[in-house]
Amino acid sequence: MAVTASLQRFVEDELSRAAALAETTADLTLAQLQQPREGMLSQAEREQHHELVQALPRHKPAFAQAFAEALRTGVLADLHGTEAASAPVPAKRGLELMDETRVEADIEISGAAQLIAGSADWELRELQTFVSTLAGHQHVVAETNPLRPLAYARALWTATGAVTESAALRGLLLRTAAGVMSGQLKHAWAAACTRLEAQGVEPSVYRTVVLAPGPQVERELTLDVTRPGALEGLLASMPGAAADAPVPRARTVDGPNPAFEDALTRLEALLQRASATPGAGPAPAPQLRQHRDALMASTAETVDRQVVELLSRLFEAVLSDPRLPPAFRTVMARLQVSALRVALADATMLAQHDHPVWRLLNRIGSVAETYTQTTDPRWATLLAFCDTLAEELARAPVQDALLYRQSLARLDAFLHEQLREQQRRAQPAIDALGGMEQREALERQLSHMLTEQMAAIRSTPGVRRFVTGTWARVLAHTMHAHGEKAEPTLAYLRATDDLLWSLRLPDHPQSRKRLLAMLPGLLQQLRDGMTLIGLPSGEQQPILDELMSVHTEALRPGKTAAPAEGELTPHEIVQRMRDETAWEAPSRPPFSDSLVDLSSMETVPAEILPAAAGSRDDPASSVDALLPGDRQHLFLQGRWTRVQLLWRSVRGEYFLFAGTDPAHPHSITRRALERLCAEGLMKPLDDVSLVQRAVDALMRKLTLPA
Repeated sequence: MAVTASLQRFVEDELSRAAALAETTADLTLAQLQQPREGMLSQAEREQHHELVQALPRHKPAFAQAFAEALRTGVLADLHGTEAASAPVPAKRGLELMDETRVEADIEISGAAQLIAGSADWELRELQTFVSTLAGHQHVVAETNPLRPLAYARALWTATGAVTESAALRGLLLRTAAGVMSGQLKHAWAAACTRLEAQGVEPSVYRTVVLAPGPQVERELTLDVTRPGALEGLLASMPGAAADAPVPRARTVDGPNPAFEDALTRLEALLQRASATPGAGPAPAPQLRQHRDALMASTAETVDRQVVELLSRLFEAVLSDPRLPPAFRTVMARLQVSALRVALADATMLAQHDHPVWRLLNRIGSVAETYTQTTDPRWATLLAFCDTLAEELARAPVQDALLYRQSLARLDAFLHEQLREQQRRAQPAIDALGGMEQREALERQLSHMLTEQMAAIRSTPGVRRFVTGTWARVLAHTMHAHGEKAEPTLAYLRATDDLLWSLRLPDHPQSRKRLLAMLPGLLQQLRDGMTLIGLPSGEQQPILDELMSVHTEALRPGKTAAPAEGELTPHEIVQRMRDETAWEAPSRPPFSDSLVDLSSMETVPAEILPAAAGSRDDPASSVDALLPGDRQHLFLQGRWTRVQLLWRSVRGEYFLFAGTDPAHPHSITRRALERLCAEGLMKPLDDVSLVQRAVDALMRKLTLPA
């Protein structure tokens, strides 16, 4: 949106107060953490909050600075409509997977925004009336105000990172600070309104508020358009409607009214000229309502007059819908005369909510919301196609339901091809996610097989976890990367056999000699495997120490036998072998006797399939229902974002969404989506259709006092 100089000055003035706000919030938060209220902290939080009490005073300056910088970046990005308000794109060019751990931060931010708005709701509403005036709006538009609770919650989350790296402590600090800041913002926003009022700024009339688009806005349904005859009955609520007025039906006259047709033709010519530069002209496109009197004066038929009245008012609401991007309003305006012609000739249009005319309007309105940047090539091609479609519809010699049904099919075919193109561009990410799912399924199956083998072996819990967990991951990684019959895979499988044998070593001299011969190579293979999957060295050493203890005991001839003079102890032998690598591992029938054929992984074994979601599990059912092409609102990286599902994996464990940046899709795990859905942070983009929103707006307007 265009930012006025007065709005820019106001925002800059408020941002200059952010550091002081953060310092006060830090002080009050610390006081509350030192003396928490009853029930404020859970048992786990009580055990952790002492660490936070010690850290917050030390990092208070960093906390305040991080908050002020993050708030400035986010607010200015929201104000100017850029994407900088979202989390920065990583410098590395790789697949960045959003799992359930990552979305926990988004859930915390969403909750913090609700806390901040909790006690300052009235002050926020009042501030919105002033900000709308500063932005040059006649009515209140909530999204005009960039100083919204979500902006403060995102900045607070960034500030918590300057105090601690622990996710649990950051969550505790965020929740406490958000509750404190709610009270601070109550006074800050009230003071801002007072300053603006003193400057002579007159607030917009709040009763005409236009709610910001987004799934977080609660909607009261005033008239369900899916109810049969709902649009026909809407005329009864309009001013001047007679109580005994006939229900609109198709015209029964033998031919068209020349004066009426002439009025429609003149309006069509105006719309055609206005569409020559779609979305670019400063003047709004002509509307039916502007020519309603002329059209109604051109016909004496009650049916025609009623249809004109209804369609003109509906299109007025459609073209004023805040969720419809400005560039697409020209497209909708171009369809006004065409839709009116169909309504006059087709009685079913006002009787059926799924008539092709309404379906096409809803489909264009839905897809128009998907992309937020006019520089996005997807946005440009979609707008160009819709412009062409509307122009061809308007010029068609016959205006009827069949024409709109064919146009809807063409739009769907275009959207399908646009989806296919995005999928082609995202193929590397799709392949990577598919490989991850296959590797994880293979890992689960290998872990199950190793667990069965370990059942008869007496070993320590750490070794058991290593074999059935870490080592199963090593085998799955190698088999997936090289194939089950490649030499690297066979080498690790031989190491698996050697490891399992060494854990159940018979108490026999020949067995101990054999173990002495294989240990150097086995230990090296274990090191290589752990390095292969990126296991940190700090996690490698404990398992090697535990294995050394197990093998030391295995090399001992008897419980009380002592080594001869000058003979190395079993512990010394194993310790020395840990650094040797020149030994050759013996060849024997490997673990490959129970190999998992990778080609069979396309058909998933029943034991590794995820349990079917129950009908009562709403988040799981919602995720199961997602199909490629579906458009959603997701709360990711601290803000609501519009996404389209490009792909879901065979087993439904991974999902790839196209976002606002066509070059950076969002890859998300199933569990993460279920967490977002459970918290109300995943909702359909077209939760309320364009026509339904227009009817709601019309009903609200009709019920306002004159």
